[in-house]
Amino acid sequence: MRSREENRALLMDFVLQFASKMFNAPSGLLKRPFLDPGAQYASTLWDWDSYWAAEALLGIAGEIPDAEKRKEFTAAALEHAKGALLTFFDYQWHDGSMPILLTADNPDAFDSRNPEQNTGKPVHAQFARLLDHYGVLDAAEKATILAGLRRLAECRINRSWKPASGLYVWNSDAAIGVDDDPSAWGRPGGSSAHIYLNCLIYADLKAAAELAERWQAAPSDGAFFRQRAEELETAVREYCFDRRDGLYYSVDVQCETHHPLFKGFMLNQSLETFWQVMPLKIGSWCSFLPLWCGIATPEQAQRMVQEHLMKPERFWTPYGIRSLAADERMYSPEVSRGNPSNWLGPIWIITNYMVWRGLKNYHFEAEADQLATNTLALLGEDCAQNRVLHEYYSPETGHGISGPGFLNWNLLALLMK
Repeated sequence: MRSREENRALLMDFVLQFASKMFNAPSGLLKRPFLDPGAQYASTLWDWDSYWAAEALLGIAGEIPDAEKRKEFTAAALEHAKGALLTFFDYQWHDGSMPILLTADNPDAFDSRNPEQNTGKPVHAQFARLLDHYGVLDAAEKATILAGLRRLAECRINRSWKPASGLYVWNSDAAIGVDDDPSAWGRPGGSSAHIYLNCLIYADLKAAAELAERWQAAPSDGAFFRQRAEELETAVREYCFDRRDGLYYSVDVQCETHHPLFKGFMLNQSLETFWQVMPLKIGSWCSFLPLWCGIATPEQAQRMVQEHLMKPERFWTPYGIRSLAADERMYSPEVSRGNPSNWLGPIWIITNYMVWRGLKNYHFEAEADQLATNTLALLGEDCAQNRVLHEYYSPETGHGISGPGFLNWNLLALLMK
């Protein structure tokens, strides 16, 4: 059995050999260099995929021993990451909506400018903050990004924010990232205030506020982002944490009072739905995202980790975190799909990474260390046996299920240390 460091070295060697496959030259309507996820997603630009790829590549670059190779790899990663981010702003619509997927011949493959559809997943401010760390954005680019972030935030408010609860909803179940998550997939549009969506928006609002202050923007910009983040933090804690179960859930916001007529009289006149949401009590990896973004209180974190995350009958496996708890009736991890991808239990490296970040945030060091060891062993075995990485893995056997050749956020495993 290989040690953790041996698995890490094996994966690092693999990454340095194949990572450049994600680097794309300008093509058609994509007029800047950009990153793709690999495998069946080659030559396509996706929103949260490109962000996580950039974070992984830039983190890995700093560990390349040879100074010349490190400099060359970093420059290439920055060029393609910056091109990816700015391309989204190139095609931002006048109402502030952002494309989810762009291809050489279609800059808005999911019709994100349609008010009934979803706009881009909220990672753009975090992406800009990552690039700003490396000093590659000029003043004009910063101005474009900050103005675009404000318009995008206002678009989300207009499109998918529900004032009664203060939460945001998916407008449809198309291209939500966690494709067939049961608390969004197959549900009515505008009903699911998904915990994943709200945690990502919260993190992006915080990043936007930080950038507004760092870039010395108008005080009103920083205040706008900060206030929206604070209000969302309060709403998520109030409506998404289940005190009885000790876990965060997505919630349904379709709570309306109906007054039917009966023999000329209106029934239920004195009854109102004073509750704003109904919890969708489905345990998924998204339930732990309040650890990643910092919304959970320390007391909540303790319960979430001890009562749910570390339970082998629910989430914990020798290979990482199940994307859906094993005791849910929808648990079906062995199915291989293209699109939608399977989030009904398989191990995804992005789930391992974001949960690992959450554990580190709340000082669960032993649990985080074991999760890192398990993740590196999973990918190390795939490299050794198959000379390839997969999109997602069996939580029961560790075998790759789908998407051989997928790179993208798998590379984040090397940052888990």
